[in-house]
Amino acid sequence: MTGNVLKLRRPLWDHQRECLAKMSGKTAFAVLMAMRLGKTATILVDYARLEAAGSVDNLFVLAPGGAYRTWEGAAEDDLPASLFERLNIHVWRSGSSASQERSRKAFLQAVGGPRMLIMNVEALSSVNDARALATAFLAEAPAMLVVDESTVLRDPGSKRTKFVVDKLRPMAPYRRILSGLPSPNSPFNLFSQFEFLDWNILGHDSFWTFKAHFGRMVRIRLPNGHTFWEVKGYRNLDEIQKKIEPHSYRKKLEDVYDMPPKLYSYRHVEMTKEQERIYKELKAFATARLTAEDHVTATIVITQLVRLHQVLCGHSVDEQGKLHTIPENRTGALLDLLREFEGKAIIWVSYDFNVRAVADALRVEYGANSVARFWGGNIKTREEEERMFKTHPECRFMVATPAAGGRGRTWTIADLVVYFSNSYDLEHRSQSEERPQGVGKTRSVSYVDMVVKGTVDERIIKALRSKIVLASAITGDNWQEWLA
Repeated sequence: MTGNVLKLRRPLWDHQRECLAKMSGKTAFAVLMAMRLGKTATILVDYARLEAAGSVDNLFVLAPGGAYRTWEGAAEDDLPASLFERLNIHVWRSGSSASQERSRKAFLQAVGGPRMLIMNVEALSSVNDARALATAFLAEAPAMLVVDESTVLRDPGSKRTKFVVDKLRPMAPYRRILSGLPSPNSPFNLFSQFEFLDWNILGHDSFWTFKAHFGRMVRIRLPNGHTFWEVKGYRNLDEIQKKIEPHSYRKKLEDVYDMPPKLYSYRHVEMTKEQERIYKELKAFATARLTAEDHVTATIVITQLVRLHQVLCGHSVDEQGKLHTIPENRTGALLDLLREFEGKAIIWVSYDFNVRAVADALRVEYGANSVARFWGGNIKTREEEERMFKTHPECRFMVATPAAGGRGRTWTIADLVVYFSNSYDLEHRSQSEERPQGVGKTRSVSYVDMVVKGTVDERIIKALRSKIVLASAITGDNWQEWLA
């Protein structure tokens, strides 16, 4: 099918070809594949064939802040070379500097060829420049509008959902949503996602009629005489499935067998303003201090790396050993990631502080029994918590440190591994990657590294993935490269 028209850079998996065949000719479609089954590549090939047919010129991708930048690299990897070489790509950056404004203006004026705009969906909540760029781009030429991790539209009343559905949707002749888990908490989460595609799919142009039809609503009377409607359950769920089936493609991880055993990806995290300030000051201080040293050892450099890395993870320890918390976006980005996943996951963290913070955040989001921990702080209970993770369906997440749980544990029930943070220890990384692997396991495991671009975070991860021992790689001559 696609191979006869487009020369792809790499072959598609069977399920990707199935999805493309079902999506062919549809102006609105939902790609509901589990994490790491290749949703991004599938959509890029779909765009390529539409562009080749003259149906669209441009591609507009909206995605959460932690995921949107990955689309730039994916375009180079997965679009046919003949299209990528003609493609003008612009990645939205927050801020209103003169250089950013010039870049946006130049992008809009560069007509005459295919263009791709990549933007974090959060910007549409309040940033006027982002809204102006989005509408101007869609007004210029026919485009495919893609919402990645489309649960970001699950709230019909949010500003960004209203803007995307009411303003942008009518401007895009082709619309796609991508999600591994489109209704993480309630079937009501589906309404806005499919309203964005086409309200006719679900047959309701009002959220209230949708709730009344698919929810068991009970009228509650308060002592003061006021009344309100409360959802006591759901009904007609088979009807929802029948309505969306012709307009979607669903594939779970356990249904796919032609994939490699390990799949690696990144989840980008933005620093908060406070983190940026502290990180910049600490890096300058560390560089000045090391420059004054007569002899710089790897141990000294690694110590400075750890201090900078702690800031990226939301805390710092002063010279008196006192812990200070720092506002961070990492935990929120983790929750966004997990909302697209429905299985069991291992979350590796480097610091005790983050074990507590991550576990607490997951309990708030998923319930008191959703988390097990395996670290030095729960030696007396961690074996029982591990048993719960392996046997209890409600216990979906194992939050652990590689030092404690990285060896000798069999956690093959997990299909997702998230490195909330990495230590500099290559053995910790190598051993921890093996925990979800096992003899006879046919499902692929996804490994996601959370990373702040342009920081020591990125350098540590690249070294570990390349099997480089940091203590051996850092020398007296190259230490500045590691702290750059």
